[in-house]
Amino acid sequence: MREPEALSAPEQIGVGRTRLAVESLEAFVSEHYLRLVRLAGLVTRDVDQAQDAVQAALERAWRKREQANADSVRPWLDRIVVREAIRQAQGRNRLAPWRHDPTDWIEMPASTPEPAELAVLREALGRLSPDHRAVIALHLYAGYSVDETARILQVPFDTVRSRLRAARERLRRELSEASA
Repeated sequence: MREPEALSAPEQIGVGRTRLAVESLEAFVSEHYLRLVRLAGLVTRDVDQAQDAVQAALERAWRKREQANADSVRPWLDRIVVREAIRQAQGRNRLAPWRHDPTDWIEMPASTPEPAELAVLREALGRLSPDHRAVIALHLYAGYSVDETARILQVPFDTVRSRLRAARERLRRELSEASA
């Protein structure tokens, strides 16, 4: 049976909620794939590994699509992507250099820093643990609140606050040393 036929026959795939989640997931992935790769890339620091993390996360999301709520697809999928990126990043040397030019896949703010400043920031971010990069990516890049970040990562609120505080302090210290 082709997929469109399966989607048009709710009795063959389960409850109507599953059908809505499948349609929402497909639309979300089409619209947000590049953002998901950028989010994973902030954690993995490797374009290929980020794409692998997103692919693995999308496969996992597809298998568990009945758990998705159409109203909260973004945080649900972001959680799966970030957790997969953490898992992959922990499996390799955490101090490994960035692979590929991250300016190709990380959106730059409107006031892009000078290339030397960007390199210093990239190196400082790279020295953070994958868990610290994950909270930075979700909170500062993706714009989730501390509470939302905690729910996405499924860790206590105070753990996210602690990781954010430690990551910011380390970044502040490294950036001030680099500018001195």
